[in-house]
Amino acid sequence: MEGRRFFLVTMGCQMNRHDSARMAEALRGAGLEPAESLAGADLCVVNTCCVRDKAENKARAAIGRLAAWKRRRPGRTVVVAGCVAEKLGPGWLNAFSHVDAVLGPDRLDALTRVAAGPAGTPFVSTGFTAGAPADFLAARPDLAAPGPTAFVTVSKGCSQHCTFCIVPAVRGGLRCRPAVDVEAEAAALVAAGARELVLLGQAVNDYDDRAAGFAALLRRVGAVPGLRRLRYTSPHPRFVDADTVRAHADVAPLCEHVHLPVQSGADPVLRRMGRRTTREEILHRVDALRRARPGMTFGTDVIVGFPGETDEQAGETVSLVREVGFTQVFAFTYSPRPGTAAERFPDDVPAPVKAARLQSVQEAAGALADAHRRSLVGTTVEVLIEGPSDRGGGRWQGRTRNNDVVHLDAAGGTTPPGSLVEVVVGEARPHCLIGTRAGTGR
Repeated sequence: MEGRRFFLVTMGCQMNRHDSARMAEALRGAGLEPAESLAGADLCVVNTCCVRDKAENKARAAIGRLAAWKRRRPGRTVVVAGCVAEKLGPGWLNAFSHVDAVLGPDRLDALTRVAAGPAGTPFVSTGFTAGAPADFLAARPDLAAPGPTAFVTVSKGCSQHCTFCIVPAVRGGLRCRPAVDVEAEAAALVAAGARELVLLGQAVNDYDDRAAGFAALLRRVGAVPGLRRLRYTSPHPRFVDADTVRAHADVAPLCEHVHLPVQSGADPVLRRMGRRTTREEILHRVDALRRARPGMTFGTDVIVGFPGETDEQAGETVSLVREVGFTQVFAFTYSPRPGTAAERFPDDVPAPVKAARLQSVQEAAGALADAHRRSLVGTTVEVLIEGPSDRGGGRWQGRTRNNDVVHLDAAGGTTPPGSLVEVVVGEARPHCLIGTRAGTGR
């Protein structure tokens, strides 16, 4: 396979981006090199997402466009991977004759065999693994050095079966990775240069490998020598237990920010969603985390316009956003997903009403985020430098422990990615902070 080049197209969530990184490492280990653009590639992998219909439609469009790309050079290979690959399976070959392989998210280890095989021999591998240690694709720091932030998978799938969610159908039920393996990968990544680790799982805190529950896992990873920051995503509110709260008080690398998807602020809607938690329980757990770690901020996901949602219930979601004071909110209008329990519910909230409710959530969230950033002007914050600013202007970009994006002047000394620097916040702008370096990196 020497001389062949690959190009990865990644859609959807952080889990998909993590899977793409592992696929890239596997291909490099097999002798392929990454192409700078699709035009220079011999193999294109589209890692798909189907959590929302828009993402699935985007995947179909991307695959369709690859037909012309493949015709331009004999021997090119098209691979569909990820959630939509699992959902449609051989249907991809029926719909798109130029597709060479279809790999579900549990079958990505077959990618190197596909890359080595002759083009024109369709290959489909879907279905879920048992969750043995070898079923989790570990990072390969020897093939690709981690950035300042690295991600570690702790579990696959989900067994919560929220009525709106397609994840159990396309990623399977919950399978937890042994804590010893999670700890070993974390240590390898930190030794290779990562300063911050993010533990990944669909309901990441629904974790128990018999040797350790989630709180114990946080303590084990948090004790890795050299680790400066630890995060996890995305937790389910119902699994924020007393042990996890105590871990936030005790484990120094744990950051003062938790992304806690609530989905709704109204108990009747939460029941129809199958969330198995209540507004009161959410508020209690938020308060417990804040008492355990002062300065804690929260992000969340919200769905508006769920079947049966009334104006009053939509208002309860807005009021929950305000009461918690979420600093980051990702809000979406409900759309039915085939294969979910909610598909059977009448989609009875008109599109214009959904749009208005979405705007209400976004306005409340925007005001909270703006107020939060303004409150930081004049303070000094610790920033983990990620690299050059995406806004240019000779600046660096990084994040605080509260997950706020900060842009700072590159002047004032060397600031390589991975540096932890003290920054004086001088200005609050939409979606970010502007600051100047106050000290030296360490």
